Parts: sequence; C-alpha cells; structure tokens
Amino acid sequence: MLALLAACATPPADRNASQPQPASPANSTGASSPTRTANTDARGAGMQPDYEGEAALLRDQMLTRLPATLPADRRTACTGMLDAAATFYAGIEPDPRSKLQANLTATRADDQTRCERDTSIRAASCVQVRLGDRNAELPWLIDQCTRAFPE
Repeated sequence: MLALLAACATPPADRNASQPQPASPANSTGASSPTRTANTDARGAGMQPDYEGEAALLRDQMLTRLPATLPADRRTACTGMLDAAATFYAGIEPDPRSKLQANLTATRADDQTRCERDTSIRAASCVQVRLGDRNAELPWLIDQCTRAFPE
C-alpha cells in the first residue's frame, strides 16, 4: 500500500512537465507565503515512531514504578491522574486565570468521565507517576500508558 501511495504521490517526470504548476498562495500584501504543514516530520510514512514498541518498553519500565497498591476503582485512579495533571500544568502556567488552567477546569468533568470509561487503573496510575517525572505531557502519556496497560 505504501508503494502505491508513493507511486501516486510522485508522478513520472514526463507527466509532471506537461501539468501546470499551482500558484503559490499570496498573503494580503500580494507576496507569496510558504506552505505550512501540520506535521513537519521529514521521516515519512515508513519511518514513523513505533508507538506499540515504545509502549512495551514503557510497560517494562513502569511495572516496578507503579504503586504496590493500586486504586480500587477507575474513579479513584482517574481522579489521581487528573489531580496530577492539574499539579503538573500549574507548575508550567502558575496563574490560575491562565487559559491553560481555565481549559483544565472546564474539561475536568468530561475528562473524568472519559477516563473512567476508556482508561485502565494501571494506565491512569502510569500517567500519574510519569507526570511526576515532569518530562512528558498528558496527551502523550495517556496514549502511551493506555497502550502499555490496556486492561
């Protein structure tokens, strides 16, 4: 499938020469502006991170770091995870009136419900512990810890 995508994405030189080239987008001053992409990762589709492999490594690392006694239910685990996220982001943006803090507060009930529905106790505990490391943010940790501990 990737070969098909590559073949379709790169037309042969003789076909490319006969096709008109699109004009560059212009800003309000009439000057052309560079095209922006959401993902500037130059590795391409075949060289993306192995998220499942990273999650397996994370699982191995976290098995010894998770609390000996895990929370009894998802509600407690998710509350702890979201409290850790609030603490983490308060350290980044300490002003309680900041947009970041306001977003966390505004989405807390929905985040709690979604966590209880979709996140295992060990995954929520994994996120909570890793947030304490202060080296990764909540969305990535939820993804990786959920992959590591899907049960």
